[in-house]
Amino acid sequence: MLVAPEQLALYIFLGEKEMLEYSDWQGYKVSFDGELFHICSPWQVKGVPVFGPDSDYTTLALSLIDLMKSNKVLIDTLSSNGSDIDLQVLKVATGIEEISEDGEWKLFCHEFASLSISKKSEVTISKPRDLTEIDSDKYEQINLAWETETALVNVSQGAYISSQQYNESLNSRLNLMAQFEDKAIWPPRQLNNDGSIIDEPEIKLKKTCLIESWTKLSAAGAPSEFSIRAPILDGISTAYVLFSEGTRGVFLLTDDEKSTPAIGLSGEIVIRRIYSQEGEMRYGTKVRILN
Repeated sequence: MLVAPEQLALYIFLGEKEMLEYSDWQGYKVSFDGELFHICSPWQVKGVPVFGPDSDYTTLALSLIDLMKSNKVLIDTLSSNGSDIDLQVLKVATGIEEISEDGEWKLFCHEFASLSISKKSEVTISKPRDLTEIDSDKYEQINLAWETETALVNVSQGAYISSQQYNESLNSRLNLMAQFEDKAIWPPRQLNNDGSIIDEPEIKLKKTCLIESWTKLSAAGAPSEFSIRAPILDGISTAYVLFSEGTRGVFLLTDDEKSTPAIGLSGEIVIRRIYSQEGEMRYGTKVRILN
């Protein structure tokens, strides 16, 4: 059920039962109680909740399901009313095998950059407190940049990644699946340093990491995949991180938070929009700085 802005309250209700207060989770706001889980963007423009520069309904859904897993709530079947959800990415990233109209759990995409997952057939949403106001001009510029980048007529001048290549590596990238040969290896590769074939990925890396180095590319120096958005974001930042399993990797930093990276800080791996190619949104892992 969708409600108009003037009807929004300060809490979410399931029937007449008041939900818990919102808390922070992977850069979003979440609230849950029993059989209802809700997630929303922490940003607003002129009082109206909006998505951040690299978030959408798909990234919200993946984060919320991750929250459910952390609370020992597992989903076998799911039904969705959201045409804006990338169901392939959702299946790969969460392991949910069946998405059908009669799924036990139901996913509701709401207006105002939020969604819910519940066993109930109807969910009423409301606006959380303390959303952060962002610049309306910059918000409009980012949305226009994404539209331009996603258009079929837009041809990237950078490294071309076909849909087949993207899909083949999706599981290992979204789920941080690493190989092991004396030590963890990520991202997975076919051959080791001796030219021998390495076994399939079997280790799932923890999502927390340590920043060992970082760099910021200016708008002019950013790869062409990001050339439309980079000037609006004041460049693109990346971090070289160490996982507790011993392997290292390079990740983009999230676009919607302005935490300054520094060597020795902790980070967490989250799923966000990366870029668009051939009219398709490409999702991947980024690093959030944990203050």
